[in-house]
Amino acid sequence: MNTEKASFVEEDTAKLRARVLQRISDEGIRKVRLVVTDMYGVPRGKVIPVERFERALSEGHPFAIPLLACNLWETHSPNETEYGKDIGYRNGVLILDPSTFTALPWTPDTAHVLTDLYDQAGSVVATPRSVLRRVLDDARSIGLEPVFGNELEFYVFQPEPSNDGFNTIHGMQSWFSIHALGQAQEFVDALQDTASKMGIPLYEIFSEHGAGQFEVNLEPRSGVGAIDHVVALKIAIKEVASSLGLRATFMAKPTNRDETPPSGYHVHQSALSPDGENLFFDPSAPHGLSEIARSYIAGQLLHSRGMTALAAPTVTAYKRYRPGTWAPVRIAWGVENRTALARALPDGRNTRIENRLGSSDANPYLLAAAMVAAGVDGVRRGLDPGDPTDGNLFNDVRFDRLPMSLVEALDALASDGELGAALGVVFSTTYTELLRFDWQRYLGHVSDWEIAEYREML
Repeated sequence: MNTEKASFVEEDTAKLRARVLQRISDEGIRKVRLVVTDMYGVPRGKVIPVERFERALSEGHPFAIPLLACNLWETHSPNETEYGKDIGYRNGVLILDPSTFTALPWTPDTAHVLTDLYDQAGSVVATPRSVLRRVLDDARSIGLEPVFGNELEFYVFQPEPSNDGFNTIHGMQSWFSIHALGQAQEFVDALQDTASKMGIPLYEIFSEHGAGQFEVNLEPRSGVGAIDHVVALKIAIKEVASSLGLRATFMAKPTNRDETPPSGYHVHQSALSPDGENLFFDPSAPHGLSEIARSYIAGQLLHSRGMTALAAPTVTAYKRYRPGTWAPVRIAWGVENRTALARALPDGRNTRIENRLGSSDANPYLLAAAMVAAGVDGVRRGLDPGDPTDGNLFNDVRFDRLPMSLVEALDALASDGELGAALGVVFSTTYTELLRFDWQRYLGHVSDWEIAEYREML
């Protein structure tokens, strides 16, 4: 945990709180969800009645610190020392961010608000949201305001029983088709309406390559709020689907079928100067890419192996990093090249890079934090990425491969001192140990493939 202190009373915050309280009255809100994301990006929290909300808005609300460092089965890594038994499993305080308050259109008289977790001494706990804020503050210290454009894939399926429990709502031949959108019209309409009511800048939704696979794209925004929108949209996607008798999943590959290729999470990035100019654009430079843009790319290439542990935090995510999935395989960059890890997109004042490393199951806060931290390190050190590469990079042996497994990526993160320090040593160590624990559990599990392959004949 670092020593950043909570600012419990600020004039701007007081005005925001007053507006939130007025909205509660005007919109008939009776209960509010307090949301904090865990290491995996799963939204955790509590629901409080409106009678308690005004006090929570000014004083915070109790929440157990150890819950932020559990795996998906509510278990800590045996080596965990900062969040659990060594601090007596104590409570912290959820501090509400009133700028994130919004009513939830799919459920009556209910709103949610995103939060940050502090300990009882007023020091921020290293949650994913606070890690991103830490990295953005560092970027601003060298005059960069990162901008994010988020592209996120997911699957929608019908929960009726089937051989593998996964019935898609449209077939693979429907990729990028209006027919697929028509077959899922109720879901698509409800999601677009929900995003609009929640103030989420969703600008398009379409069917992707897989059967039942969709992609949502958000308008570019800066700051923590840009990623808050992704978190809120992921909540909305799952709950809107559920309200219609469907299910949505951000699991990287939800079946072994060929018609369900892996889902990714691509992040477009640029950086603004303090006066709002795009620092990635230089009309006099090759491809219109400034030295800052090139150094930012170089930083992401340099730290890509360690960054993969945050971009692909599950065992399943590594089924993306192979030719034929449209995911990067080699550590290389190119201009308008979708086979590259970092794809530069020259576009005048909209010049940006698209980093294609992320898996759909990545924690949005941590994915953004890792990419900015890596890029900022490249800018600070004036790194050069070399010339952009054309052609098919999937099998280009001139370039190093990305990690092929979760444990390989975790080893890379553990050995990347600069990236770990940028994210915070306590956080990085805790995160790495938690996912190593997942990997060890995975190694001890006998899969259906192994049973089908060996049990009868051996």
